[in-house]
Amino acid sequence: MIALRCSAMFDGERFVTGGVTVVVDGGVIAGVQAGHPDIGPNIEVVEYPDATVLPGLIDTHVHLVADGGRRALDLVEGYTDDEVDAVMSRSLAAQLAAGVTTVRDLGDRRFAAVDRRDRQRSGSATDVEPTILASGPPLTTPGGHCHYMGGEVGGPAQIEAAVAERIERRVDVVKVMASGGMATPGSDAMKPQFSLEELRLIVETSHAGGIPVTAHAHALPAVELAMQAGMDGLEHCSCLTPEGPVLPDELLATLSERGIPIGAALGPPSPEVYEDAPPNMKKVLAQLGLTPEQMIEMRRAMVGRMHAAGARFVGGSDAGIERHLAHGLMRSGLSFLVSAGASVPEALAAGTSLAARACGLADRKGFVRVGFDADLLVVDGEFGADVDPLGRVRRVMLGGRFVDA
Repeated sequence: MIALRCSAMFDGERFVTGGVTVVVDGGVIAGVQAGHPDIGPNIEVVEYPDATVLPGLIDTHVHLVADGGRRALDLVEGYTDDEVDAVMSRSLAAQLAAGVTTVRDLGDRRFAAVDRRDRQRSGSATDVEPTILASGPPLTTPGGHCHYMGGEVGGPAQIEAAVAERIERRVDVVKVMASGGMATPGSDAMKPQFSLEELRLIVETSHAGGIPVTAHAHALPAVELAMQAGMDGLEHCSCLTPEGPVLPDELLATLSERGIPIGAALGPPSPEVYEDAPPNMKKVLAQLGLTPEQMIEMRRAMVGRMHAAGARFVGGSDAGIERHLAHGLMRSGLSFLVSAGASVPEALAAGTSLAARACGLADRKGFVRVGFDADLLVVDGEFGADVDPLGRVRRVMLGGRFVDA
């Protein structure tokens, strides 16, 4: 048994200060006590003065097959299987070093992340790496966003066959590209890719197999169609129109009432890295006549309005697709939420307990509670007005074991 003693704790919902002791037995949290009481013999005590312990972070939106370099997604199609596996190993290592102990892959190439997940679950994985949830290749239209990953479908028969394959492979979630995207040439981020009937077919067929569905949706019409189709989650929810981001009051009310988790809610790239931005993103800004600074502020204002109305954001970084979205930078998205009006506990919950709930793991991950998985993160200092301590990782525990981050 191991006891971690820290000056503060974020338990997944709130802060506890004045000292805390977390006891770990095997891979499970066995005790959580205020202060630093005498816990008896035969327990290894590890002291972290002036440090905060919190649940391991959960990134709900990653792409493990992309290495976070320039135009990373464009390279995926040409990788050999060995190269894909090597990229995934580096991606997982970077996530773990940043305190991310669970990742949900929302777009791999030909089920590579699903196969990696299966190796984990069978006990045959050779590396220490975050727990993987995976969707397989995202469903997209012929030639649509990320078509090269292997998820192209055209018409009801192909949709049903593709969902059936995912059910057979026991994916953790079905991902659908409800709109075009920023990273695929020829894709239009301002237009839907599927009809309402097709999206409903995807949802109904997936639900019949016991699998939730999340929708990549940049265009406002795509967000509206996804909600009408009964999606379980949204990625981006950018609400783009030719006039800029537009969020109608009725849609905002629906998002808030349903409490649908919204992931990958990042702002556009900062002006400093804009030259590395995907061509489609530059095209969108040019169409709208906006500078990167203006787009960031519009996005921040919309996220702030959504948060104030009760919309539920979860930590999802879209990791791997570009340099400014490299693996291990989840804290940037949580910091953006704070800048948009979320409190620090709300932002941390988005990356822990709320993320666990969105991934169907809230019964064992995302909280520092007795009986939960001992996936823990220790960071230097205590949290103040931002999430900066997430960038000062002291120690990572995965399944009750300290890992070299």
